[in-house]
Amino acid sequence: MAERSFAQQDDLRTQDQLLDQLHASVMNTRHYAIQIGDDLGEQDDMLNRLHNNVAHTADESRRQNQNVVQLLTQSESRGFYAVVLLLVVLIVLLLAI
Repeated sequence: MAERSFAQQDDLRTQDQLLDQLHASVMNTRHYAIQIGDDLGEQDDMLNRLHNNVAHTADESRRQNQNVVQLLTQSESRGFYAVVLLLVVLIVLLLAI
């Protein structure tokens, strides 16, 4: 009977040690999970900021492209009117001679 009690106590000590090891492992895993969650949150924030900056840059690029197209259109119109004016002056001069 004493041997059985001693064996039970030994089994309980072994189970306690195993439970302590399991607890330490679970706490370690919890620590890593929290750290990974924090890192993912930071990376998500960085990606959101990057996305916003890229969207802003794309909008700005579109706006600048529209400005360039408008400038080219205006330049072509001015050039056309300058050529017409030059031809009219030339015709007037030729008719005057």
